Amino acid sequence: MTIPSASRYDRCPCTGRYERRTVEVRMTVEGMPVLLQEVEQGRCLLCGSRVYQAVVLEAVEDVMRARGLPQGHA
Repeated sequence: MTIPSASRYDRCPCTGRYERRTVEVRMTVEGMPVLLQEVEQGRCLLCGSRVYQAVVLEAVEDVMRARGLPQGHA
């Protein structure tokens, strides 16, 4: 499954700017470990706050709800 890319991030409440980066997300789905690679995240350069765009969170939730995950996602 491909996690969609977010277009941009707004400013952080601390007045810093978010830097786009990709991270690994580890979770357990129906008792099985799942590793999502290259999930886009925004990280504030000043305070370190981390955020995800709604489209990215929706895709991650779809994986969490999925049954019979494709090969390569466990």
